[in-house]
Amino acid sequence: MADKKNEKQAPSSSPKVQTQVPGKVISMDDYRCHAEGCKSKSSKAGFCDEHFAWFKAGLITKEGAKAQDFDKKYYQFVASQKKAA
Repeated sequence: MADKKNEKQAPSSSPKVQTQVPGKVISMDDYRCHAEGCKSKSSKAGFCDEHFAWFKAGLITKEGAKAQDFDKKYYQFVASQKKAA
């Protein structure tokens, strides 16, 4: 019995499955626009060009969700765009 206590247990022979993503793989979600429903490639601050203008105008949050008063701000944004053109 004393011999059994001193014996080291052999590691299990079953291979472990790796769940990590290889270092060379890059998620495409990182390069997409953060705005809800937009699948364009981001160019500035995580937004495409159109949604970046919306973000600067306060129409969407930095997470890409619409602001609480989106309708009011959107009408003002469209009016300012027409006036500028």
